[in-house]
Amino acid sequence: MDHSALRAVKNAMRKGMRAKLAKLSSEQVQQETKAVLQRLFSMQEYKQSRSVSVYISMPTGEICTAEIIRDILASNKSCYIPRCNGDVMDMVRLSSWEDYQALPHNRWRIPEPPLDEIRENALDREGLDLIIVPGLAFDRAGWRLGHGKGYYDKYFAKLAEWSAMGNRRLPTTVALALSAQIVDEPVPREDFDQKPQFLLTPDGSLETISDQLTTS
Repeated sequence: MDHSALRAVKNAMRKGMRAKLAKLSSEQVQQETKAVLQRLFSMQEYKQSRSVSVYISMPTGEICTAEIIRDILASNKSCYIPRCNGDVMDMVRLSSWEDYQALPHNRWRIPEPPLDEIRENALDREGLDLIIVPGLAFDRAGWRLGHGKGYYDKYFAKLAEWSAMGNRRLPTTVALALSAQIVDEPVPREDFDQKPQFLLTPDGSLETISDQLTTS
């Protein structure tokens, strides 16, 4: 499949998934968020992490991350959140829960630090232990379909280069998904697409390295 055809398939899947997610009730999203967060908080990779980046969730249609942010800060871990400038995304430091609550909203109604605000960049120090990744859809092998901007794929590539230059270990990547975001058909992908190491859903956890689904 050529590039333009692949992009068309991705965009069709995005359109269908957005329509599907728009029908979910807030109660279902809250229930599934609670189940997924229980799985995340029980992971050794999360418990042992000291420097974590986490996406700030949209108002609807995905796992809510507010309680993750609260837990990271309460656990005295360093919390980093996305800030985008054009097509480039960086992870910048969030200092407190009050700092989070004071963030202005961007055009997608997502809290985001302003570009003119000085904040510590995760790659200016020791980097990250764990990255909590969003997505629009995921297949049962753990492959991820993003929203179409490529922010995370580009960030992972930059992070790999940064880690290699400093002989640093790459962080663990964990994606979070509602049950409605899991699709049976393979997610179309290109060479630059990145697969998270773990995919957590309300019904189970998929370690995508070995592709073994567990429900414990």
